Amino acid sequence: MKNILLLGFLLSSMISFAQSSLTAPLNDVNHYLHDRMEIQTGDFGNVHSVLKPLMRKDIRRYQDSVVTKDYWTLNKRRQSDYDYVHIDCNDDDSTIQSKKPFMKFLYPKGNKSFLKHFYRTPAHLLEVRTKSFYANIDPILHFKGSFEQYNGSSRLLFLNRRGAAIRGNILNRVYFYTDVIETQAAFPTYVENRTKRDFAVPGAGFFKQYDSNLIPGKDTSGVDYLTAQGYIAVDLLKDHIGIQFGHGQNFIGDGHRSLFLSDYSTNYLYLKINTRVWKFHYQNIFAELTQNYGQAQRAFDLGLPKKYLAAHHLSINILKNLNIGLFEGIVFSRNGQFEFQYLNPIIFYRAVEQAVGSPDNVVIGLNWKWNFLKRFSFYGQFLLDELSVGDLIDLGGGWWGNKFALQTGLKYVNAFGVDYLDVQVEFNMARPYTYSFRDSTANYTHYNQPLAHPLGSNFMEFIGIVNYQPLPRMNIRAQINYSIYGQDSSGSNWGSNPSIGYNSREQELNNQIGQGVKTNLFIFQLHWSYQIRHNVFADVQFMYRREDAALDALDNNTVLLGVGLRWNISEKMKDW
Repeated sequence: MKNILLLGFLLSSMISFAQSSLTAPLNDVNHYLHDRMEIQTGDFGNVHSVLKPLMRKDIRRYQDSVVTKDYWTLNKRRQSDYDYVHIDCNDDDSTIQSKKPFMKFLYPKGNKSFLKHFYRTPAHLLEVRTKSFYANIDPILHFKGSFEQYNGSSRLLFLNRRGAAIRGNILNRVYFYTDVIETQAAFPTYVENRTKRDFAVPGAGFFKQYDSNLIPGKDTSGVDYLTAQGYIAVDLLKDHIGIQFGHGQNFIGDGHRSLFLSDYSTNYLYLKINTRVWKFHYQNIFAELTQNYGQAQRAFDLGLPKKYLAAHHLSINILKNLNIGLFEGIVFSRNGQFEFQYLNPIIFYRAVEQAVGSPDNVVIGLNWKWNFLKRFSFYGQFLLDELSVGDLIDLGGGWWGNKFALQTGLKYVNAFGVDYLDVQVEFNMARPYTYSFRDSTANYTHYNQPLAHPLGSNFMEFIGIVNYQPLPRMNIRAQINYSIYGQDSSGSNWGSNPSIGYNSREQELNNQIGQGVKTNLFIFQLHWSYQIRHNVFADVQFMYRREDAALDALDNNTVLLGVGLRWNISEKMKDW
């Protein structure tokens, strides 16, 4: 913690200007609406949407810039989307003071408030707004009940999440956000199995066992855990460079998955610097992570070992509809302190890593996105683990050190001429032992969980998503996942779990995707949601999940049917 604070001080002194803002939550409606509008216009504007979460200010300004253009017809459906963004991203005075005719119904004051003080604007329970200060407070609730049939046996599942969020700004230069959520849940069996393997709830980390008396005589045991996010961000020069210090998650990519940095693992401490000049957006992330740990360390309340991440990504809008990005990340451990040589925000980390003796785990990557014909977006990522160019020999030989990952995907909005019918197809793969290191001090994980893809490595995955909005407040989503991956058994290491060091690999050559216990995974999901009022959603979900492994004992079959209600929280799918 002291090292990260010192890092923040040093970097603040290195720069003389900054740009920052409040960010929209990952996986929320704002990101989806921005993505489809970006494709339909064929113009990125000044936004680099590969770097998530996006700033609320950027999302709103982009919408404003588009709706004023002659070619953009603001019909009833588009007006509904526009209203949602401006109601949800109202963190400065510009939207309220706007005289634009298409905003005339926004921000009713007094006539729709509750007890004079609550919901004076549509999005927030409580809101304070002065010339120099803004803040709002919102509840977070998510209740869900499900029926699971797993390998012939059935049981009832539940999800009970309660919390609150506060966000605001001072003089539109200093921004703050915090939330805290308490959760009791009985997850599907496949999620429980992952939790037992990793000693951590996916995306949440530490947990305690929980027994519910909700239904007498029924097995309703589950987990109980607390999560919290928060950050403070500072503007030092508007619209150019900014710093954010917080505890949370980040996502780098344009796809459903990310092979660079995803939101699968639990929250972590980070310092983030965003620099935007001309067609460039350069982002630095310095983070404190948790090394691999065992059940005994949790049982006796022992301090968990630390490691660190230094990553940077350069996003370039080559054309108004073509984006290219370069990524580099390094994970390392230094006996409780940060490696200060990685503090240089504009240096090739691999060169530094070699200079200090090559003790660390380096990954580099390239990403791209091309929006064309105002209907399509072609995107992808390529990640290379360990920069050993001389060893990238004949792939047919299957040398274990050929470690890389690839993503490619296509989005199609208003597909086949049907408004609000969006289709996405995506392919992901990672060769065996990708993201792993010789020991647990520098593998590409956090809290026993992958920092990138949920399947780790040694997999191929095909994803198909159809999203349809028949009505402005109604959304229907169908998704299919088909994966081929190799599992470990009896203490073996075939390269699927990045938490296991590659020194225990099974063989030098003939390493292929799916080695070990070859498993075929098929998932079908159907999700229906309706927005009752702003950010209050009713959900119905169906899932069929089947694992067909070469070892019959690892075969699993899951059927889920659930209904839920959520308020100010997005639905994070466990589609792995």
